[in-house]
Amino acid sequence: MPADTSRPLSGNARLWQLLPLLAGLLGLLLTLTGPLQRLDNWFYDAALSWHRLDKSADDPIVIEVDNRSLAELGRWPWPRELHARLLDQLRYARAVGLDIALAESTLSNDKPDQALAAAMRRNGKVVSPVFPESNGQELTETRPLPLFEAASNRLGHTDFERDKDGVVRRTYLYAGLGSPDHPGFARAILDVAQGKPAAPPVPVFHGHNEPWVRADEVMVPFATGKPPFERLSYIDALSGVDKEYFRNRIVLIGVTAAGLGDMHGTPISGNSIGMPGVIINAYLLRGLQDGKLPRPLGLQGQALLTLLLIALLDYSLAPRGQQRNALLVYAAAAALVAAGSILLLGLGRLWFAPVCSMLMLLLCGFARFISRQASLQTLATTDGLTQLANRRHFDEVFLPCIERHRHSHQPLAFILLDIDHFKLYNDQYGHYAGDVVLKRVAHVLQDAFKHKGALPARLGGEEFGVLLPGTGMQDAVDAAEVFRQRLEDLDLPHDGSPLQKVTCSIGVAARIPQPDDTAQSIYEAADGALYIAKRSGRNVVSPASS
Repeated sequence: MPADTSRPLSGNARLWQLLPLLAGLLGLLLTLTGPLQRLDNWFYDAALSWHRLDKSADDPIVIEVDNRSLAELGRWPWPRELHARLLDQLRYARAVGLDIALAESTLSNDKPDQALAAAMRRNGKVVSPVFPESNGQELTETRPLPLFEAASNRLGHTDFERDKDGVVRRTYLYAGLGSPDHPGFARAILDVAQGKPAAPPVPVFHGHNEPWVRADEVMVPFATGKPPFERLSYIDALSGVDKEYFRNRIVLIGVTAAGLGDMHGTPISGNSIGMPGVIINAYLLRGLQDGKLPRPLGLQGQALLTLLLIALLDYSLAPRGQQRNALLVYAAAAALVAAGSILLLGLGRLWFAPVCSMLMLLLCGFARFISRQASLQTLATTDGLTQLANRRHFDEVFLPCIERHRHSHQPLAFILLDIDHFKLYNDQYGHYAGDVVLKRVAHVLQDAFKHKGALPARLGGEEFGVLLPGTGMQDAVDAAEVFRQRLEDLDLPHDGSPLQKVTCSIGVAARIPQPDDTAQSIYEAADGALYIAKRSGRNVVSPASS
């Protein structure tokens, strides 16, 4: 009995086995290069619509230099004595963030500056801003005048990271020129409120073209709904509220009037003007107070988690990829990743950008769905045992092929073959061995007729056919003879055959189809030739008469 050797996996099969890893590696590459960052930003902005910050008695107070205050107190900048009065009004506050640039002195005389510096010293809890600024040639660190810096409790940077779309979603708790020496403005204010000592002053000396260095990245905890801090007009804080109102409160002072202070696009600003920097710092301060400051996964952690999610989910879902609902299953997996990202942000205060994982899972699901459809098409047109075309597919191709050759006046050949004494073979060796022979015959047939356009098929039982477009009788007979000889040369043992080996008989019909030719008539011509081949002793090729 001939041995059935198992065939190795095809290239396509190996590719499908590697799909989880390949998809994961592609996801890792996309994460590291960042082409999907804008989509992740949109997702993050949408996730914020679920985020709320509860109000509490410890909420910060933002004193705003707003349009109403400008209308009553005059054009900006105001006399620094006003800021001195306000700081004295805030003497009972736990900490005061004075988010107003004081990098230039009053030109007329130094009394306003001295008055403000004295008020800052009396208050003792004032944090002043420091920020990077370009002078056109290099980056510089803009600090308060030495008079004000010395009077401040400490400095805090007011630098915000802008994403590629120009929107502020993140910042760094420490930054500085050359090294991250300055705490963030909100961080510094909270440290003052908690009574933490200031770090020793760092000598202000910077080399040429030093970069602005950031450290400890966090997401700004923006929230929809009512802001988790109180907003108070500057004019009201100056004269309309008692000092006791600010006792043990944290206060930020800054410009919110359009066109005066720093304005930034944010996920919740919802207008073209943007959000004032002091308001962003109020959100950041509120998140620091609650200890609920979201942090983004580092780029390497983001890339690695993306790879693992894609690879593991696709690997586990791959068996379902061959089911009718494959797309739905993978869409549900992508939705699960999205929900997990939102939960991680809300409960774990960790931002994982999910879009790459979601898109790659959807692509994997689509690829597996397309593969399933192709497999179904293959099953419908392929003989399951021999992997040749089946009778149904052969019949679907045969008639249109006749029509094309009739109109183009080209010859069409049909080869019909039958394995000799195959019933005796099955009786002697068993049907399993018979199936092995059928597969060996199919393999030789496919190899012998692999030129373009040829269609070998199993027509039923031990009967095979080959359609040869554009082939005349002599060429078809020669090709059939080559196949017959190759099969005989295999020397597959067959004790029930006079030749003691597996052979076949072949009938060939070939002509330019005539108007009255049909698939049946051409088939019958080849079948008649096959009958003659069998009557002639078998293991021969017989051409049909013209």
